[in-house]
Amino acid sequence: METIADVWQDLAARVRRFVGSRVNDPHAADDVAQDVMLKVQSHLESLPPEEKLPAWVMAVARNAVIDYYRAKAVREPATAVAPEPSSDADRGDDSSASHGLAACVGRMVAHLPEPYRTALRLADMEGLSQQEVANRAGISISGAKSRVQRARRQLGEMIRDCCRVENDARGNVIDYRTTERSTRYCGEEGGRPRCGQ
Repeated sequence: METIADVWQDLAARVRRFVGSRVNDPHAADDVAQDVMLKVQSHLESLPPEEKLPAWVMAVARNAVIDYYRAKAVREPATAVAPEPSSDADRGDDSSASHGLAACVGRMVAHLPEPYRTALRLADMEGLSQQEVANRAGISISGAKSRVQRARRQLGEMIRDCCRVENDARGNVIDYRTTERSTRYCGEEGGRPRCGQ
């Protein structure tokens, strides 16, 4: 029978693995994971039921990772580079640029070879831990980590090949321009890459 201490240790280990798979600096990952567990501990009186607790804790961990990168973007100002004039039509507000690029990224993920496509979808789109990815694929944790890292690397190469992305200081997409290679991943409509529309 699991004691409360066992449950707490399991949750802490799961949070640390999750954060460590998303924050490359091990010291920063430890700090973020510790902040998550402190937040959980500070809400003991309002925790969800036991069967929903792991999902709630992992949602707190995901938000903590997002906050970490937002804070990091503010602390490390981007180098000022004058944007080149865009040959594409004005895309409107920031969210439309993000949505347009997100649609193209979704198509790019479909171009990833198996088993990398599935590993990326499970880890980054469904938010599963590396251990859960490993369990689903029937492979070791190191094998799952390797698949997710290779998938991210391949996706990054596709994005760099397809688009020139402009981010604000917080890392949000504010604009992007397609390249002549965009149609390789996103298809074509009306003589233009679908992701540029």
